[in-house]
This record gives sequence, C-alpha cells and structure tokens, in this order.
Amino acid sequence: MTVTIVDYQFQEVAVGTGSLPFIISPGSEVLLTSLFLQINNINNRIELKATIGWEAQLLLLNIVPKLLFRIRRGGTSAPATVVFQTTDSVFLGTASEGPWVPLDFTTSFQHTEAATAGIVGTFQQYALTVEHIGQNSATITGPVHFDGIVYL
Repeated sequence: MTVTIVDYQFQEVAVGTGSLPFIISPGSEVLLTSLFLQINNINNRIELKATIGWEAQLLLLNIVPKLLFRIRRGGTSAPATVVFQTTDSVFLGTASEGPWVPLDFTTSFQHTEAATAGIVGTFQQYALTVEHIGQNSATITGPVHFDGIVYL
C-alpha cells in the first residue's frame, strides 16, 4: 500500500525563545502553538504529534502539579473541538523531604484521526494547549514541538 503525504507542518518553540519559559497556574487554558493542515479528501488521515518540556518545583508543600494537554481542531480555545487530551503529573515528595529543586519533565503524545465530511476541502487549524488542573504551579520551559501530517 502506497502512502502519500498530502500536507505537513510543524511548529517548534525552542527553550528560551518566544514566551518561554512561563509559569502556568491552575484555572486557565493556554495556547502553546498551532498549525494549519489542508484536508482535501475524505480518505485523509491526520497524524498529530507533540512534545512539551515543563518543570515542577515543590517548595514547602506536598502538592502535585497536574497538566492537561489538549489538541483542538478549528480554533485555539473553546468552543473549538477537542480531538485529543491527556494529563501528566508528578509527585515531588513531602514537605519534610524538601525543599526540592526544580525538576524537568517531558510530555510527548501522538493522535491520529480520519477526515470527516465537514472538514474536507478546508485548511484546519489544530491548536496545542495546556491547562493546569492540579495545585501549586508549573513552568512550561520548552521546547514545545507540534507537528501534523496529512496522509492519503
């Protein structure tokens, strides 16, 4: 079976560039980056991959940061459709074991979906976002990498 690449795009935000690093506190969804892909056939498959570097620090509390990563189609925030989401968290220890130095983590994931009639013939925006749904704070340090491939 022959696979044809119809479209490919990526965004890379290196450590220390753009708005990186930035602290994320609980409560709001933040856009990390986005890309546009051409969907031209009902038989297209869309593959999206993301890698995000982040940092957590336990100061004097045994609180666990928990990040919710989303890929949205059609915009950068609600009501754009969430096509994929996953969480990542870390238990850093207890207050009696600390204080802790910042610890670096990397979250990576991949999502594949089939084209639907409603998106055929369009350039679709796919947005990579993060929301802190735990407690304490975390820092998005980067790099942030997001790529999309459309196959036929």
